[in-house]
Amino acid sequence: MERYKWYSFSATVLVALFIINFAFCVLCMNKTIYERCLDHGSERAASEVSISIEDFEARANFDKLNDDFKSFFRGRYELIGYELDEFNVDRLNHIKGWYRLAWVVTVASCIGMVYCFIVLSKRRMFMPLIYGGVLAAFFTAVNALIFIRSDKESLVAARAMVFRGDYSWFSDKDILLQMMPADYARWMAIAYLAMVAVLILIMILIRWFILYLGRPHKF
Repeated sequence: MERYKWYSFSATVLVALFIINFAFCVLCMNKTIYERCLDHGSERAASEVSISIEDFEARANFDKLNDDFKSFFRGRYELIGYELDEFNVDRLNHIKGWYRLAWVVTVASCIGMVYCFIVLSKRRMFMPLIYGGVLAAFFTAVNALIFIRSDKESLVAARAMVFRGDYSWFSDKDILLQMMPADYARWMAIAYLAMVAVLILIMILIRWFILYLGRPHKF
């Protein structure tokens, strides 16, 4: 029985890690939020660059930038008709480091989670799906608290982007800030919380579906 308790604990942690990291991966691949910000006429981030780009040009360059960002091994970013400053390339790669780590944790936790539930299915122990969801909510709350209170430079900069639309963490020597809607980071943060909530709900539904399929049937 101790063996099953260990697998149950492991599955709970793995479910939580899968939820919070997969939500971040999906968020980084999302283009809809950016497009909605442009469609609603959001103001661009403050920049001293005199060049002004139209929405269609910003959209095309963001698509290219996003495609390069999603490429796991690529560390360069190409724009259409423009070139990114090396400082901004470094900043983007700093964020991409977290994106890569999130994918590694997502894949590893998914594999471990599946293995644990194969073992636990012999005893029909699927509560880790619920417990993992609760733990993911707890981790998200803790991360939000750290995000709000931390003095780390990157988190202070992210806080400024989310709450004030201040993207000064990036250099204004290229077109990047002209592409960024001021409220983009705020909506990304809201979308992340929503994705975590959706994944928690999916875990609950999976457990309910498994129990429903395994219930005794009357003929």
